[in-house]
Amino acid sequence: LTGYYYGGEGMGATFFGTDGLTATGQKRDSNGGYMQATYVLPVKTKIGVAYGISSIDRAAGETAANTLVKDQERYTVGAYHPLTKHLNLVAEYTSQEIKNKVAAGTAVSKTERDTISIGAILFF
Repeated sequence: LTGYYYGGEGMGATFFGTDGLTATGQKRDSNGGYMQATYVLPVKTKIGVAYGISSIDRAAGETAANTLVKDQERYTVGAYHPLTKHLNLVAEYTSQEIKNKVAAGTAVSKTERDTISIGAILFF
């Protein structure tokens, strides 16, 4: 089991601090977290589930009409089987939901994605 929570100002909710600051440099509050549970079966296959969320709020008094990523949520279910000490087969299903807020008082738009990944991990 693993998990964490974060909270901050000016960090943003996406890659490299996107939406962390307003156009005038005001910091936006953000918070989120991640939980994961895995279990190794007797056949050495590891199964796992994970959930993560990242949220960001408008800065005090901000009413700009720019698009703001409000929430991002992700669920992942996976199976990982070692073929050798250095090579694992991987199968994962991920469901992601992104909610955007356009302007204060405007309805929230939502984007959903489902992804299936199959591959291998090479450890060296």
